[in-house]
Amino acid sequence: MKSQDIFALKPAKLKIKAKNKYFFGLFLLRIKALQNEIVIPYLKGEGIFYINLIFPKRGKYILEEIIISSFFPFYFFKRSTTIPINFEIIVLPHPLKCDLSFLTLEGKTLKESSISRGKSYDGEVTGVRTYVQGDTLKYVHWKATAKTSSLKTKEFSPPQGSPIIISLNDFHGNIEEKISKTVYALIEFSKMGNPIGLKLGKDFYPPDTGQPHLRRMLYALAIYNPE
Repeated sequence: MKSQDIFALKPAKLKIKAKNKYFFGLFLLRIKALQNEIVIPYLKGEGIFYINLIFPKRGKYILEEIIISSFFPFYFFKRSTTIPINFEIIVLPHPLKCDLSFLTLEGKTLKESSISRGKSYDGEVTGVRTYVQGDTLKYVHWKATAKTSSLKTKEFSPPQGSPIIISLNDFHGNIEEKISKTVYALIEFSKMGNPIGLKLGKDFYPPDTGQPHLRRMLYALAIYNPE
């Protein structure tokens, strides 16, 4: 399956490469996965096909198998095989559009957080500091390191926008609506360049930017169990 972020209620594509090893062609080839299937009228040689999958809700799904069947010639004989997959799929919550203006009011933004004092890696280079454990190696300042014989890291200006911490209690609705609205807020503020943090039960994700950080929060919401 091609790597992609999969959201509930939105179509996702399962990419399948099918190869016919027989001399004769295969007619009415059916490929079935998770109660969804495609029908290939005729296959000789190989080809790439896609099955559209739509997941009704967030969470973990297991694609246990793919079932392939074919009638040849025409409807006289049927051949069928099951290919075990056991592939885990994490389905992200459906983003539910809502008003976000209240999240930028004073009290929700963290104007004095460490990320607003130049610890972000997304702005212009403003200086050099001593490397500390946890700093990413791609931001090591090698010229300064060579001059001082000690590891130095580039320091950057703050990213655009003020840091914001979001929690499920910021929104109205049942638990699934709150989760979906939180997902929408995380995605929208990330697009604006705001460092975003998340309070989720006992877990806390400090404000930061970038797709890896956003994905960690979305995946946490995907498997979140409020009980």
